[in-house]
Amino acid sequence: MRVQDVVKTKGNEVITVVETITVEQAARVMRERAIGALVVVAPGGELKGVISEREIVTALAHHGKAALQLSAKAVMLAECPAVTPMDSVHDAMAIMTEQRVRHLPVVLNASVVGLISIGDTVKARLSEKIAENLVLQDIARWTSASGDISGRFSRGV
Repeated sequence: MRVQDVVKTKGNEVITVVETITVEQAARVMRERAIGALVVVAPGGELKGVISEREIVTALAHHGKAALQLSAKAVMLAECPAVTPMDSVHDAMAIMTEQRVRHLPVVLNASVVGLISIGDTVKARLSEKIAENLVLQDIARWTSASGDISGRFSRGV
C-alpha cells in the first residue's frame, strides 16, 4: 500500500498555518478542527515544519504560560521528515518510528499534498492485513472443500 492510498482514503485537506501564528492560535485551530498537527508553510506554500500537540506541550513545559505567545516558528519541528505519495506505508511507518514523529507531511513537487498520522498508517496496515487474512481463509476453504489440489496439478488432472 502506498501513502497516496492513505491520503485518498482520509482526504487530502491539509490545514496549514504561517510561521507567525502563535502557539495559542495554533492550539485553537487544532481544537476547532479536531486534529493533532498543523503544517507550517512559507508564504509561497513550501513546507517549513510541523507543529503538533507534542511541540505545544514541550513549549508549555519549558516556558509556562508564556509559551502561548511564542510563534509557531519558535516551537515547530523544522527539520521534519516528509514522504511522497509513492512511498510505501511501511516506509512511512519506519520513518515515524526512527524519527519519533507522529505526523508526516506528504510532499509532491515541493507542495504539501497531504498529512498522515501514525494512526492513519496503522489503520492502513490493519486493513491490508485483514484483506490478506480473508484471502488466505478463502484459499483454505477452497482447498479443504476440493481436497488437496497440489497432487492433482502435479499428476496433470
